[in-house]
Amino acid sequence: MPLGQPTVRLFLLAVAAALPPLILAAILLLEPPSWPWLTPASGLVIFTLLTTAWWAIVSIVWARGLGDDVSAMVELAQRGRAEGGIGPGPAGAVDRLAVMLNERNRQIAELAERLRASPIQGGVQEVAWATVQTAVSVTHDATWTLAVLRSPSDLALPRGIYGTDVSVTPAPLSEVARWAATMKTDDEAIPSVRHGEGPWGAFVAVEVAAGEDLRASLLAPWEGRAAPSKAERELLSLLGQNAAIAMEHALLVEQLRSQTNELNRMASVQSDFLRGVTHDLQTPLTRVSALAAEVGEQPQLSETARADLETISHQADRLRRMVAQLLVASRLEVGALQPVQDVFRVDPIVQRTWDALRAERPFRLEVGGVPHLTVADPDRVEQVLWALLDNAVKYSPAGTPISANISGDASSGGELRSVIRIRDEGSGMDEEAQGRAFEQFYRSSTARRLAPDGSGVGLYAARGLVQAMGGTITIASRLGSGTTVELTLPAEALEEQPSAGLPEHAGIERGGGEP
Repeated sequence: MPLGQPTVRLFLLAVAAALPPLILAAILLLEPPSWPWLTPASGLVIFTLLTTAWWAIVSIVWARGLGDDVSAMVELAQRGRAEGGIGPGPAGAVDRLAVMLNERNRQIAELAERLRASPIQGGVQEVAWATVQTAVSVTHDATWTLAVLRSPSDLALPRGIYGTDVSVTPAPLSEVARWAATMKTDDEAIPSVRHGEGPWGAFVAVEVAAGEDLRASLLAPWEGRAAPSKAERELLSLLGQNAAIAMEHALLVEQLRSQTNELNRMASVQSDFLRGVTHDLQTPLTRVSALAAEVGEQPQLSETARADLETISHQADRLRRMVAQLLVASRLEVGALQPVQDVFRVDPIVQRTWDALRAERPFRLEVGGVPHLTVADPDRVEQVLWALLDNAVKYSPAGTPISANISGDASSGGELRSVIRIRDEGSGMDEEAQGRAFEQFYRSSTARRLAPDGSGVGLYAARGLVQAMGGTITIASRLGSGTTVELTLPAEALEEQPSAGLPEHAGIERGGGEP
């Protein structure tokens, strides 16, 4: 250990300060001089004075040495460099370290900023060009390129060599790019960053890979430069990893966009088909109903023939209503449904709709609450009621009662609403079926078992119609306990209790709509 180190100096100081007093004390105690004036008291005084003087001398000497050390440290701190610095500019180790730290902080900050601004929504080719621009900006090296060797979609990300100019088509893959992709790892700690020399000189390759289908490399010529340091490799590895993630996300966005466009196209085709089919079916069904009614007026018909004609008319009307549901569903898809707005009594419509079903069931219609008139489209309300009452009949055991309750209730905001509740005593619905009941074409396993010929459009169309008229529709049900469907519509208060002679349609039109 060198004698100039502080620890050795402190040790020598302690020895020099303690050893002479100890020797003097031993002499005075073991072999005291035979001087007549030397008594124990005077000996103690002499020992104390000599020891104090010696410590003072040692302290002065040590303080001078300490001052030299402090002066040297202050001078070193002021210069900011160690002895032996070479070269122009910031030659000292401290200066060089500060410059390196500042540059590394700049690189990391710029890399983070460019990663946040990665143009994922613009397409995967935009991300490829942005990756090269990031490498050039972070390293201050304009020779970087990105070689895409394998791509999951040649349309979204063609294979080739990408530079920084987005207007330039990617160049074909070169032999250098293929060789760099097979370059052996020269640092096992960071295998994604490779440095090597080949027939074309020295290169650095940074792996950009995601899954099995995306393989690319960031390439830069490295001739005449030292191999990348560990810090440089870590930075380049981080760039490659984040570039791979950005390109993978951009590919997913491209796939989702393509799938969405295809689904929209298929939905448009489906809507066009439904509109065409429903329009084509409406006319013959209307003619069947009209001819059945006309033939039924002939007086010479037998009762059996008349009953058959009524069955034909009823089934044709049922088909016409189902076709109307499909037509409503197609119009809801394109937002082309505009109900009219009239003021009317809804209870006669409920009764008429029930009678049209011709269901051999007990039916109870109750009217209560605030006397009111419903504000909606009466034809659309009848479509909704037919779907709800038809479901109540299809999904409940034969002979069980069906009930409808109509009341005028004030909403939480104080507005009057017409509330219509349709109740059956059927098998009920579980939570999943309730949550998906209004989805288009959805039918639960219980519904398919009880009514195999259903379409799964009725409740979907009903909700769309009710919402278009400014109302709401909800379902309350439990397995084995029946189902209650509640719909609310805007209403106006009625001054007097409606009498039996009041027409069901007041004829007060509030707005236009489709006939």
